[in-house]
Amino acid sequence: MWGAGAPSYRLVIEDRPGYLYASLSAEQDSFELEMRAVTELSAICRARGASKLLVEHSIPSRLSTWEVYTIAIQLPKLYRGIAVAFVIHSPQSPDDGEFLEVVARNRGGKGQLFASAREAENWLYSIG
Repeated sequence: MWGAGAPSYRLVIEDRPGYLYASLSAEQDSFELEMRAVTELSAICRARGASKLLVEHSIPSRLSTWEVYTIAIQLPKLYRGIAVAFVIHSPQSPDDGEFLEVVARNRGGKGQLFASAREAENWLYSIG
């Protein structure tokens, strides 16, 4: 499914009080990269028993609307039972993150998009 020639990404994980923190960065974006990253990150959450996740996403997006949609419909399955706070630092357009959030939430996902990590963290703490 994901070829060996797919762009690579850097994923940094930190256990923080009350939630798991992830910083995701890459030089280039692709559908395959994003799917590998969200799949790996969900597996890490499951292995660590995390119920809350804050993701700072720093990848210059070049995904089509269809690719964003395809990823978004997978998120509720991958992150079932996990509250996810997203901070997207370099979206292709401001609507990409909002579109991803709406599609995922309409399918039962528990996630929200934020402008800053502080806002995202405050939301995670507020949901108990």
